[in-house]
Amino acid sequence: MARTLIYSHDTYGLGHLRRCTLIAGGIVGADPDNEVVIVTGSPRAQAFPLPDRVDTIKLPAATKDDDGGYRARRLRCDLGDLVRLRSELLLAAVSSFEPDVVLVDHAPIGMAGELVPLLQRFARSRWAPRLVLGLRDIIDEAARVEYSWDADGSWDLLGAYDEILVYGDADITTTATELGLRHRVPAPVRHTGYVAPTMPEAVGGDPFVMVTAGGGGDGHELLRRYLAAVECGALGGIRSVVVTGPLMSAGRRAELITRAESTPGVTVVGFADDMRSLISSATAVVSMAGYNTVVEELAAPTPALLVPRSAPRVEQDIRARRLAEVARLERCPLEELDPAHLAAFVERACSGWSRPTAVDLEGVACAARSIAPHPVATAHAERTVSHV
Repeated sequence: MARTLIYSHDTYGLGHLRRCTLIAGGIVGADPDNEVVIVTGSPRAQAFPLPDRVDTIKLPAATKDDDGGYRARRLRCDLGDLVRLRSELLLAAVSSFEPDVVLVDHAPIGMAGELVPLLQRFARSRWAPRLVLGLRDIIDEAARVEYSWDADGSWDLLGAYDEILVYGDADITTTATELGLRHRVPAPVRHTGYVAPTMPEAVGGDPFVMVTAGGGGDGHELLRRYLAAVECGALGGIRSVVVTGPLMSAGRRAELITRAESTPGVTVVGFADDMRSLISSATAVVSMAGYNTVVEELAAPTPALLVPRSAPRVEQDIRARRLAEVARLERCPLEELDPAHLAAFVERACSGWSRPTAVDLEGVACAARSIAPHPVATAHAERTVSHV
């Protein structure tokens, strides 16, 4: 039996947990003896079904303020106390589960450094789990990532990892490429392709536009602008399915539902457990440009209009710009999403507009191959850890 523990810090949105769940499914699918535990801070850890032999451990939730800083989501404690609590839970999970591999998603030292005690334990041990770091295609502007990793000590600790996986296409510029990561760390750096699900077949029926704000924590303005365009007749009578996301505040969701009630052909829901079917079946999709939503759009035959956020990070805008060059995706800044722009996009989608998507979507299988075949602890002497 090979055991993998996946750390997913999940301070904002649902993207990290969704991606980790896909990878976990690939790991257990590679061998009937594999097991995975995902340690997550997601406030909606049970929002998505888990594959057999995959389970979760819930960390106390954190979130971000308007400046991108961390704070406790529900507990009345300061950040230092929250980090200590989460670190101790992580240590206990590793001690009890005894994984062969630990996959760290996105954050080399965890949220606010909460992984440092775990990395210290591994550095002092003669034997430790194999450590793998998984990075999104785009983290943020490369200069900001460089500065952030230098400021919080991440660069010094990258030597703790035995392999770094980049969840993107090697032929499309990623943050890891811009940082020259392959030449700056001792571990091998591998582009896996995008971590894409198998999308369901389209369900026939009347044409409709599906609109999603991802998790919903920051998609309110996109949905307001979309509804304003529909009210002006931009869709020409085509119906809309608007999914706010489970993390949108109740007040903002209620505002959108009330507005939709007076707009014929518009349905607003908070959460849809058939999101992938909606994406595959829609005539067109309008969305933000978070990793998982974009990857699902790449894996489906549906044209998509990406309306990326630009704060507190420009990750989504960079992704939208680069993928719009090679896939059936269009980019539209939020301030340009008006009735004319939306109407033109929907008209192209209804006319059968398409373009081949030449993007590597084999990230699940590649990541599973990199992780699952290594149920052997790594000798401490083989690691390079600075300042731990």
